[in-house]
Amino acid sequence: MISFDLGYLIVLPLLASIFSLISPIRVYIALAFSLLSFLLSVYSFLYTLRDNTPLYQWIGGWTPPLGIGLRLDGLSGFFLLMIGIVSLFVALYSISFFNVEYKRQGRFFWFFFFFLWAGLNAFFLSEDLFNLYVALEVLSLTAVILVALPGYKKAIKASLNYLFLSILASMFYLLGIAMLYANYGVLSMSLLSQKLSDTQEFIYALFPITIALAIKSALLPFHFWLPPAHSSTVAPASALLSSLVIKPPAYLMLRLWMEVLPKDKSLEYLSIVLSIMGALAIFIGSYYAIRQKTIKRLLAYSTVAQMGYLFIMVPLYYHGEILKEAVLQAFALQAFSHALAKASMFLSSGNAIYVAKRDELSYMPGFAHSHPFTFFALFFSGATLIGLPLSAGFVAKFLFLELSIKLGFFLHGGIMLLGSLLASLYVYPIWKECFSSHPTKFYDKPIPQLMEISAFLLGFLAFSSGMITGFLLEGIARG
Repeated sequence: MISFDLGYLIVLPLLASIFSLISPIRVYIALAFSLLSFLLSVYSFLYTLRDNTPLYQWIGGWTPPLGIGLRLDGLSGFFLLMIGIVSLFVALYSISFFNVEYKRQGRFFWFFFFFLWAGLNAFFLSEDLFNLYVALEVLSLTAVILVALPGYKKAIKASLNYLFLSILASMFYLLGIAMLYANYGVLSMSLLSQKLSDTQEFIYALFPITIALAIKSALLPFHFWLPPAHSSTVAPASALLSSLVIKPPAYLMLRLWMEVLPKDKSLEYLSIVLSIMGALAIFIGSYYAIRQKTIKRLLAYSTVAQMGYLFIMVPLYYHGEILKEAVLQAFALQAFSHALAKASMFLSSGNAIYVAKRDELSYMPGFAHSHPFTFFALFFSGATLIGLPLSAGFVAKFLFLELSIKLGFFLHGGIMLLGSLLASLYVYPIWKECFSSHPTKFYDKPIPQLMEISAFLLGFLAFSSGMITGFLLEGIARG
């Protein structure tokens, strides 16, 4: 395939953010740029399928350690596809949503939506730890503003808590990369892996970086900012935050453990600690999700639990050299299935709140009868979170289970299976309410078609992509 400038993946959404703020036809601009950015993401993904070697480019022609490097490989191409799919459907949903709800905030949403898209693309294309820091800061600050978008007290309080934790995490991250630069003189991950002569010095630097990434990923016990933030804002913003924004720190953790870190007993202990934190996230996140009476807080705690899967397998990242390809595929597919499913569920919750004007589960009876597209969106996405057969979530969990057995981590595999059972306990009440007695005429209020179809298609894709995982993961297999 024809090579292309990776910078377009960043510049295009940035241009869209500016034009959507100053133009009176921002909806048409948003639609056009969303389609273009999505197509470019698809092209990037297809490029990795056709080319076995990563594509490296350096901005301004300056090579590392001085230049800003961009890298497109099978894993980053897969995540660019994930970002493109979720962002496109959130954009389609938002066109109708901000036409009927929060009309005044629509103008600002589009600006920060595209700014977030640019930051996500920049993150997954970067391989320098400082550039990754800049991208993370763009994501965090944009996410904080999206949380505050509704403008009411609860949302502003949640955004301020989020901001405080983000600043704290940034300080830890900067401390870590400053220590790395002082000792090794480079921040490129590929160069760091070649220069690691003193393992102990690297571990000292890794510790604050790990804390920073754990905070930004809402890994237990640093999860307390996430439920208020994700449940207080508007549905499109919740979908973006829960499906996309918390994935980059976990992705960076994977890259560090598999591509940079040397073998060391201290690191093995740290991998076990992170694994325990991941297991606690699965159990405690699921426990609180089961106890929730409102759909958005239920989904927010579910995100805490689902992110636990990506951390419980840190020992597999560390010990999985001989099965590196399988580890990368399992991680990527788990992140992908959760992103599509959770975005669909938050958009569907927006549909339910639009009809009932409340987000309590008890206020959404009979949706299977009155709003079947919203129900099927919740069904397909919920089935994916549980990991029911045929879904992408099932294939991801099967890959993790297979890896756990091959590498001797049987307890980890058992915890993952128990997590699926717990997921069914918090997804089932949503399905049950949809089949309860038929609602009154109040609940027969029509939902704009674009809002229903967008949520449904995302949920359907989350489920059905389990049947084409061979194609989806081919680029990762090629490198």
